[in-house]
Amino acid sequence: MYVNNLSYDPRDPLFEVPARPGLRWGIQIFTLQNMYSLDPDRVDISHEAGEMNLVCDGLSWAGQQQKSPGRVDVQLRIEDGAFVWRVKASHVETIKNIKVFFEGLPEEALAQGWWQATSDAGQVKHPTTALPIRWRYPWYGWQTAWACAGNAAKAICLSVRDPQVRAKTLYVYSTPFLKGTIVEMVCEADACQWGERFEAPPVHLRICDSQAEIDADFAAHLDFVAAAYDIAAFEERRDIPSWFRDIQLVVTLHGQHWTGYVFNTFDQMSDALRFITNYIPGDSLLLYLPGWEGRYYHAYPYYGPGEALGGAAAFERFVNTARDLGARVMPMFGANGANIEMYKDWERAVFRNRTNAYVTLVNCPDWDTDRTGEDNQVFLNPGEPNYRAHILEQVHRTVDDFGVDGVFLDTSACWFNDPRHNLYDGYRKLVNAIHDRHPDLLVAGEGWYDALLSIMPINQSWMGVERNYRYPQLLTRFGRALGHLKNGTPGNGSSGVHEGGFYPAVPQQPTFGHIPSLGIADDTIARNGNEVGEVCARIAAQKGTAY
Repeated sequence: MYVNNLSYDPRDPLFEVPARPGLRWGIQIFTLQNMYSLDPDRVDISHEAGEMNLVCDGLSWAGQQQKSPGRVDVQLRIEDGAFVWRVKASHVETIKNIKVFFEGLPEEALAQGWWQATSDAGQVKHPTTALPIRWRYPWYGWQTAWACAGNAAKAICLSVRDPQVRAKTLYVYSTPFLKGTIVEMVCEADACQWGERFEAPPVHLRICDSQAEIDADFAAHLDFVAAAYDIAAFEERRDIPSWFRDIQLVVTLHGQHWTGYVFNTFDQMSDALRFITNYIPGDSLLLYLPGWEGRYYHAYPYYGPGEALGGAAAFERFVNTARDLGARVMPMFGANGANIEMYKDWERAVFRNRTNAYVTLVNCPDWDTDRTGEDNQVFLNPGEPNYRAHILEQVHRTVDDFGVDGVFLDTSACWFNDPRHNLYDGYRKLVNAIHDRHPDLLVAGEGWYDALLSIMPINQSWMGVERNYRYPQLLTRFGRALGHLKNGTPGNGSSGVHEGGFYPAVPQQPTFGHIPSLGIADDTIARNGNEVGEVCARIAAQKGTAY
């Protein structure tokens, strides 16, 4: 992360938190043109029934050197033991962000380091001058907008409870013009709704003196998430096929690489499945097929059995073999990826930056190893109706023609504040339309965050299957995670169609809520069949263990 901070004192007025001497807070407003502070000469504060209300009917900028029109209203209340800020702002310019920041938080808590719900138990983050903490929700790496600094002796819980999927950034750093560690929470408006007014979602701050208080704060946050996004408990969900609850292992059967190299034909996939079911029952297996459509990512967003893998007839034989052995088949589709040479209407749906000025990319892999990212790969927003209709047609045709049991939507946890189409809404419409026609189909994705679990409860994990989450219920209450596509195969650790090349094989000891994966590349069974068999037999012996 490249550090960007102001090189001058913005001279923001700071305000005491009631009943917390030394703890102060401030507000900054961000438009498309500039950053604005409150004008201290235009601030009016009132207290009523335990509530603090601030009205500022004029703003300033450039370290109070310049004045600006604008208005900020802040309500600060104590709710269930937590301080809650509700901030509204208006300006003649388009508002994109509101920041609430804090000075004077308990140092004994800050000194213990920061962690979040999916942090590995025992691991914390400490900000440094060269590397502040910056956690961004919903993508990448902050699965719910809740964070904690400290431990049972003294802790700070900071969260945002937002009924909409909108960007939030936690930023922790130090600066010469404020005392100690500064903690910021930045709330971003939906670019589809940008205007001259923005009401930020409530920002919650709780000072805790016990583990029970920390646990209660997270539990309240999680209950809000469940209610706001209408997420049913995993055991009660109706969008998960009953057969999935018996799955113990995801077998990744790699097809064709972007460069054209074939790891497995469909007939070879059938042979691999027959070998594997000597060691584990077929009804315990979910067969995941990346690169089944031909050249991986090169063919996106068109999907059908790749000719180099044997074409439609061979794919049908493979699906029938899987069905005979009791296994379930889940081919891979891109939720977003596209080759502009293949999909000529890409500009209508491509992700754009917040001001609609330029194209933004999820990533830019170097598939051919010329040490430069490929030039024709873009990422499209299923919120755009034409692209969404295209993906739906591809999915419907595959399910209707071949009777597959699930579909996997690649890069579905990526998130952009696209001003033309709300991405989260696009995902919801896409998956709902799939289920309307195929109610018993498993729809899985790549990566996850809290609200996304309401749409896709089953997802590959970007964090690995071994991480011991601080609060695993963020995942396990609502869904399950799968071992990732890139996990190295037994033997040489090939990542198959994935751009990573070679990785050490992942130990098959997942934590609760995570289902392990086993990759099969070209010579995995021929050279390392014993290891494959041992892995499968070990997992089969755990039958009855709930993932």
